[in-house]
Amino acid sequence: MAQRKESNGTWTFYGRYPKSIDGANKSYKRRGFKTKKEAKLAEIKFIEEFKGLVPSHITINQLIEEYHKDAPNRLKESTLKGYSRIERNIISPTFGDRYIDQITALEIQRWINNIFNNGFNGVKYCDETIKGILLHLSGLLTYAVKHDLLIKNPCSSVNIPKNPNKKPNEKSSKDNYWEIDEFNEFLESVQDGLHYDIYEFCFYTGLRIGEFCALQWKHIDLEKGTVTVDQSLSAITSKITSPKTGNSYRTIVIPKKIIDKLKLKYSYVSQIRDFNENWFVYKDKTYISIGTLRRWFNEDVKNAGVKVITFHGLRHSHASYLLSNPILSEQLVADRLGHTVKTLRETYAHVYKKHRKILDDYITNL
Repeated sequence: MAQRKESNGTWTFYGRYPKSIDGANKSYKRRGFKTKKEAKLAEIKFIEEFKGLVPSHITINQLIEEYHKDAPNRLKESTLKGYSRIERNIISPTFGDRYIDQITALEIQRWINNIFNNGFNGVKYCDETIKGILLHLSGLLTYAVKHDLLIKNPCSSVNIPKNPNKKPNEKSSKDNYWEIDEFNEFLESVQDGLHYDIYEFCFYTGLRIGEFCALQWKHIDLEKGTVTVDQSLSAITSKITSPKTGNSYRTIVIPKKIIDKLKLKYSYVSQIRDFNENWFVYKDKTYISIGTLRRWFNEDVKNAGVKVITFHGLRHSHASYLLSNPILSEQLVADRLGHTVKTLRETYAHVYKKHRKILDDYITNL
C-alpha cells in the first residue's frame, strides 16, 4: 500500500495484489485523487473489495510452512525451535486454518490482550513472552507481505498490552547480583574444588553460561593471560553455536590468580594421552551441560545460606563490580561483557542509580 503525488498535483495509490504461493502477482494503480487522504481511503476501499472477491489461497499454517523453508538460511537453530514452539502452542491453535488476508488487526489485538489477561490454554505468560508471541506473528505476516502473499500486515496497528498502573521496573539484574564481599562469603562455603574454580572464573570474567560451557583450551592464551569468546553452548539444542550477538565476539584479560590456576591445570591435562586443544577447559572431551551447572550452583547457594541469585547473576555481579569503579569507562566495560553501551545502561541501571547518589552527596557537600 502506497500513495504518491504526481507532477500535476493529483495523488495516486499503487501496490501489488496478494498471490497464492504458485500464482502470479500483478500490480494495481489508480490515479486522479485530489488529496493524499482521499487516495489512501480509496485504496483501503479498493483492497477491501478485492479481498471480498478473491479469497487468499494461503492459511497461517501454510505460511508457517513457507517461512521455515527460508528461515534456516538466516536464523539459528535455537531461534527456530523457539519460534516453532510459539507456532505450535499458540499461533496455529488460534489462526492455523484461517486465510491470512481475513485476519484483522482488531482480532489480533483482542487475542493478544486476552493472552495478557488470562493466559492461553491454561498457561500464563510473562510480559516478555507475550511480546515475543506478537512479534513472531507479525514477523510471519511481514514475510507474507514481502513475498506478495498479503497486501498489509495487520499487526502493524496492534499494540503490545501492558498494565497501565504498573510502575516501570529496572531489569531483573537489579537484585540478581552480589557485591564482592557477598561473593567472597559464598565462595568460602563452597567445598567442591571444581565448583569453586568455576564460580571464581565466571565472577571475574563475566562470561555467559553458554560461553563458559563452550570454552575450550584453544580459547585460552596462558602467556598473554586472555580468553577469547567465539562460540556458545545452546541451552535449547545442546549444540555449540556462534555467540549471542556480534558484540559477543571478544578477547578479554583474565586475573593472574586464575591464569596461574589454569597453568597448573593445563600442565596436568596436557599429559593425558589423547588430549588436544579442543578439550573443554573445565571438563574433558565433552562439556558440562548448562542444566548441570545451574543445578550445582543452585545447590551451593542454598547450602551457603547467602542471598539467592541465579548463575547468570555472576555475570551481573562482574558487571556491577566493574561499573562501581569510576575509573573504568562504560565502553571498556561494555566491550568486556560483549554488550553495547546502551544495553549496559539499561541492564545495570541499579549501579548508575548508586553512582547518582554518590554524585548528589558530593554536590551537596561542596
